[in-house]
Amino acid sequence: MNGNLKPVQRRKCIYSSNKVSVLKLAVARQLLDEIAKRTRGSVADLYVAEYADRAEMVTESSRNSDATDELLGESMFDCASNFMDEEYIIDQLRYCSSEGIFELGKLYHALIIKTGIWFNKFVATALLNMYAKCGKMGSAEMIFDTMSYIDVASCNSMICGYVSNGMESEAFAFFVRMSSILDIMSNHYTYSILLSDCESVQVGKQLHAQIVKLKFMSLTVVGNSALTMYINFRMIEEAENLFQGLVNKNHISWTAFISGLYHQKAFYKALTQFCLMRKNNTEPNEYTFSVAISCAASAEYYDYGCALHAQVIKNGMISMVFVGTAIIEMYSKCAELGNARKQLKEMGHVASCASWNAVITGLVHNGEIVSGLEIFRKMLMKGIACDEYTCSVTLKACSFLPSLAICRQVHSWVVKGMFGANLHVASSLIETYAQCGNLEDAEKVFFLTSAPDDVTFNAMIKAYSQYGNPMKAISLFEKMAEKGILPTSFTFLAVISACSHCGLVQQGKELFESMTRDYRIPPEENHYSCMVDLLSRSGQLENALEFINKLPIEPNAPIWRPFLAGCKFYGCLEMAEMAASKILEHDPDDASVYVTLSNMYGEAGKVKDALKQRELMKSKSVQKEPGCSWLEVNAKIHRFFSGDTRHVDTPKVYSRLENLMQKIQTKTNRELGKVTKEKCLFHSERLAVCFGLLNLPKGTTISGVVIGIADNFRWALKERLLIDMVEKWVKS
Repeated sequence: MNGNLKPVQRRKCIYSSNKVSVLKLAVARQLLDEIAKRTRGSVADLYVAEYADRAEMVTESSRNSDATDELLGESMFDCASNFMDEEYIIDQLRYCSSEGIFELGKLYHALIIKTGIWFNKFVATALLNMYAKCGKMGSAEMIFDTMSYIDVASCNSMICGYVSNGMESEAFAFFVRMSSILDIMSNHYTYSILLSDCESVQVGKQLHAQIVKLKFMSLTVVGNSALTMYINFRMIEEAENLFQGLVNKNHISWTAFISGLYHQKAFYKALTQFCLMRKNNTEPNEYTFSVAISCAASAEYYDYGCALHAQVIKNGMISMVFVGTAIIEMYSKCAELGNARKQLKEMGHVASCASWNAVITGLVHNGEIVSGLEIFRKMLMKGIACDEYTCSVTLKACSFLPSLAICRQVHSWVVKGMFGANLHVASSLIETYAQCGNLEDAEKVFFLTSAPDDVTFNAMIKAYSQYGNPMKAISLFEKMAEKGILPTSFTFLAVISACSHCGLVQQGKELFESMTRDYRIPPEENHYSCMVDLLSRSGQLENALEFINKLPIEPNAPIWRPFLAGCKFYGCLEMAEMAASKILEHDPDDASVYVTLSNMYGEAGKVKDALKQRELMKSKSVQKEPGCSWLEVNAKIHRFFSGDTRHVDTPKVYSRLENLMQKIQTKTNRELGKVTKEKCLFHSERLAVCFGLLNLPKGTTISGVVIGIADNFRWALKERLLIDMVEKWVKS
């Protein structure tokens, strides 16, 4: 096996055996014996490795000076010195820099001092570069200050070290010192380094101006750095002008520009540039193909995506992880889930966590929740390392299902994988528990989060809003401000929605005004719709209409719908007709409008008008999607539709529902009508509640297992007494 190694590989194994544990010293000696032509460097490698091994033994000993000298042996150090020259040292220091092997680099530093080749400017620069690349900028600065000869290469090493270690201000300060104090003229490489890490547009433009003045723009590497700088600042027009002026464009130039267009969501333009790249005989690399495929996916250009897939196969890149993952995302976004799963299977062991995440995300977003969870299970079985995004998308699947049992299983896996501290995962857990009807566990996750951010606060405020706890939502909003966390547009949407659900009109108005007055957040369509809902639910229909008419934007269907709902609730037929006409102007296929008007006409005794609405629906082929509520019992989801008679327990459910409605009628002195299997008098939520009363164990809270009820109980059923009675019965 050792004979199959190339000479360069053998040398690397020899001098890295001690640090990286590739080979033991005995094997290193064997490798040295197998080298047909022993060079001075290969012999020195062995001495250095053996010296390093003995040095490690010294660190474990009592560090007695006599024992140390005897163990290390000056003769061995001298032997290594005899076989070394400048070329060998520079080669080894470059290797230490690229691999980050700092301890071995320090040994060579000692040998450099011992042999006296420290004064060689190339050796000193290589040593400086090694310390900088290994993140030891303090030592690098000391070496630089003691160097006998300083040139642009050593200065570039310092600047590169500052940049790679995230010390931008130090890098630019050194750049100024380089020209003003050290009197060393910068070269094209200096500007390339600085542009790659420029965090200020003004500084970047100044560097660009100097590059033009020094006539470095003709060099492709400098032009690419400037192009990337403008793209990073999302200055796409400046980037395009610079790109068009580049004399020698290479694949890096094209890829950077196409990537910039992609991030600006100019997908068609990016794909056009990709075609021009091919016409200019510049071959795209793996990353170029992945960006182009992502453009096709985002624009849902399925045919173009398939053509790119064929080109990838032709170029032999199908097994590369970036391209393969992009193809999966493309098929997922285009709802071609079979092809996405096929691509994942063909990638085999090459598929990364991102590849698996792409398949799960595609399945979840396209409604195949169970299949998405099954892929997640296979991912775990294959031992694929999951990440925070895996947690979030899997929890999203649980919330869509929704299943409290599966959510808890995923939560246990999150804790085991130590992802619970991640704020995105915590936010997903809060949202999922809330969707699964378990507000208590959502609160536990929130209060156990050590440093919640705005997303985490938003998730909890939204949960309180869904469960009709406006005071808790407002209190959490105030606590958010106390902690110095600025609320977002979504924060205000959630907290105003909480006020809307419980009729806190004044508080909702104050929050809406505070959004623009105190936080400078411009209202969006959702905020306007929420305010209309707030006023309409409380019966202030005239004020709601006045609010709509004064909006700075044209009110469309989402703004008129809550107003129509308010008109239906309070029986204002004339206003409802006006709102319905406005909605149908923007969305002619909205079936709920026809149904609402038909029901209102029926309640008002206008049978002909009611039938007319139904006929309009038929003539326009408009169908209303039936409402669905579901309940999880013994880890099984039971779904119910309005007037549903398909469930196996239908007779028992309707019997319990009739009994319950009779009790409500007795309490309220209201005539609610008789419940029969033939009449669709009741919403799906009522059927789900009664099924829960029949099958849930005593002591179970109905809000902890009924899914999809909490948010619309009060609006759909109107009887608060029903909620109180159901919860009382289940707990008894």
